[in-house]
Order: sequence, then C-alpha cells, then structure tokens
Amino acid sequence: MEGTYAPYSYRTDSGKLTGIDVDMAKEIGKKMGVKVAFVPTKWDSLVAGLQDHKYDIILNDMGVTPARMKVFRYGSEYIYTGGVVVTKKDSGIKQVTDIKGKKTAQSAIGNYVKYAEKLGSTNVAVPGFAEAIATVENGHADATLNDAVAWGVYKKAHPDTDLIAIPSPSKYMPATGAAPMMNKKSVALDKAVTKAEHELRKEGMMKKISEKYLDADYSNPIK
Repeated sequence: MEGTYAPYSYRTDSGKLTGIDVDMAKEIGKKMGVKVAFVPTKWDSLVAGLQDHKYDIILNDMGVTPARMKVFRYGSEYIYTGGVVVTKKDSGIKQVTDIKGKKTAQSAIGNYVKYAEKLGSTNVAVPGFAEAIATVENGHADATLNDAVAWGVYKKAHPDTDLIAIPSPSKYMPATGAAPMMNKKSVALDKAVTKAEHELRKEGMMKKISEKYLDADYSNPIK
C-alpha cells in the first residue's frame, strides 16, 4: 500500500498507519492467524514490488480489471466507487469529456490514466493522488481523474479548496470494486484471503470499516 492515499492508507498526526486498506489487512490477517507486516510503497512501484516478491499482497484500492486479471489473482472485492474529474472552478471543464486537449495529472499506471488518454487529454505524470491534486492546484495540469471516495476525503480535510469534482458517467470511468491483488501463482494465499474476506463480509466487518472512514456503506456494488 502507499500510506499516502487517504482514506485507503495514510498516517495519522502521530505517524500511525491507518485507513480502509490497513484495517482490512489487519482483519484478514486475524482470520488467517498471521501477523501482517506493512510495506509502504509509492503507487508507481506497487505492482513491480509485488512481481519482485517484496510483499505478498497489495491492498491499495486496486480496481479489478480484465487486463490485470490476466496477470494477477484477486481476492474478493471489499470497496466500490465511481470516478470524478477534479479541476479548478474556473477551468472551463464542465463535464469529463471537456478534458479533451487538456493536461491531466495522472500516475503512469492504473485505470485513470487510461481513461484520461481515451478522452484525449495529455498526461502530466505524477506519483500518486496527493501529487495530482497539487499539480492541478499549481496550474501545471488542468484536471485529474480519480476515485470519488478519495476526493470526498480530501474535500472534507480541505473545505476551502478552489477545486471541484465533477462526477463521470460510468461509460467513461466505470465504477469498480477494489480487492486484494496477488501474484498469479499465489493460489493457496488467494483461497485463504478470499475465505477470510467472505467471513468478514458475513460478520458485517466490511460495512463497519467503510462506515468508520466514509460515514457510509461502500462495501456493496454500485448499481
């Protein structure tokens, strides 16, 4: 996980790692009878670290996509969200299709850079969400596409921001579910993680974690 991507994984004022993915990892570990060790890693190095076996699982709001499923294994989806385009109030961007010909700040990997490129924007490469927001704020990019939940947390922490978020129709940014991601050969681990997740869902723990950080239940698919 990144450790800099609220509400999924971030640090408190005292430096403690917390967030949706942190809590999920701990609860999965309890069910499996193992102690979880966290390896904070920059977003653009997360997948490479998994492939290099620096860690066994990624929990970092990793959307389940057909392309990723060809290379990796996924556990059960535990959080669902749609996408938004974040921009300045006076940018002239009124809907997601308006980013055509504009500069968007996106990580070089992940789903959102692909959505942005399909819509005709030019990418300004950044490591992660925090840097993307800063790049839009300082005028080096016109917008950034990202997770509606992550934006909501940022907005709550920065109520006076000049940035706004415009919801995107699902045909441009499909609503996705996030799940633990593992290497393709981690068959036994996948089964154990998925079993633990099913138990946590049945017990209401996924709902509890979502409501703890988001004041709402995002643990079920968006219809």
